[in-house]
Amino acid sequence: MTVMGIDLSASEKRFSGVCILRGLKAQTFLVKSDEALVGLAKRFRPKLIAIDAPLSLPIKGGFRQCDRELLKRGIRIFPATFGAMKQLTERGISLKKRFEAEGFHVIEVFPGGAQDLLGLPRKHRDLTKLKLGLSQLGLKGLRENATHDEIDAATAAFVGWLHLNGFTELFSDGQGGGIVMPLPYPMKFMEGVRLYHDGRYWHAHEAWEEVWRTANEPYKSFLKGLIQIAAALIQSDKRRWNGALNLLSRVRQYLGQCPKKLWGVDLVKLREQVETFRSEVIKLFREQKVNFNWKVKPRLLPEGMTLLKKEILRRSKRDLPLRKG
Repeated sequence: MTVMGIDLSASEKRFSGVCILRGLKAQTFLVKSDEALVGLAKRFRPKLIAIDAPLSLPIKGGFRQCDRELLKRGIRIFPATFGAMKQLTERGISLKKRFEAEGFHVIEVFPGGAQDLLGLPRKHRDLTKLKLGLSQLGLKGLRENATHDEIDAATAAFVGWLHLNGFTELFSDGQGGGIVMPLPYPMKFMEGVRLYHDGRYWHAHEAWEEVWRTANEPYKSFLKGLIQIAAALIQSDKRRWNGALNLLSRVRQYLGQCPKKLWGVDLVKLREQVETFRSEVIKLFREQKVNFNWKVKPRLLPEGMTLLKKEILRRSKRDLPLRKG
């Protein structure tokens, strides 16, 4: 899954940073002309192009609807018609049209704001720590001497990757477009949700455990509850009803210590679904029925998160622990 991120300059006389992200392996470039940017897109054929530039003009005034929403959330952003931003906006809109004419899907991103949400310093504050933070999020291949333009392009590409995985939200410009931003949830938590959605309960358990180790309450209890739900589904797959019941008793305890919503998850609804799951396991434990109904799997989709694949209920055959050694 290839993504192209572009930290666009206002003029073709200056370098624009470009990042080609294949999986999470980054390759960066510095180019000047629109022709060169289109040429790179034709060469690498990305599934998505994420451009750091306004791709629409405000309907009225200096700020678009999406700009105002970001400002409300404490994310600093310049208006699309302010000084050199107007030239950048005009170039961005023109470049988007060229990419779309070639059949590419284009989104607008804002690396500085994305870095704020991901807990990373912006480039003007500490470029070294920004590179390190991106590496810790999983990006590989970033050169030590990569410029600030290339690092912002890498951030743009990473937001594009998050978007393709359903880990972003759109701040609408009121014109059918807007700025795509990362969801404000921990990456490993969202990765666990995706794995859980795909029926990979052991792998979801491992992802959530990484977050749990450094979490504080009530998130610690919340994550413990999710980990035990995943484990109970594994026990149910193995028809170990007593083990599943013991785990679900712990889930009740952990989720009972949580508020109504955490990281976009409706805990009231989740607790109700856990009770339905538990009632199903009790019937099987008492031999009142024979087969487990996988439709009782508690559903988990944080607010704003989009998962395009159909949810897998029964445990995936790919859900096997990694061999060590």
